[in-house]
Amino acid sequence: MEHKLNTLKTDLHNVFVEGNANSLQMARVFIMIALPVITVFIVGARHIIY
Repeated sequence: MEHKLNTLKTDLHNVFVEGNANSLQMARVFIMIALPVITVFIVGARHIIY
């Protein structure tokens, strides 16, 4: 578990701070950010529609 957290920390650092991430690191960060945001929008849309 500690290795996975260190990997995510390194990915975030490479994508947002250094800007020299490879495509796998960018994909991990995108999924980590996009899934919660999409979930919030879907739940919010359900409350507006119903």
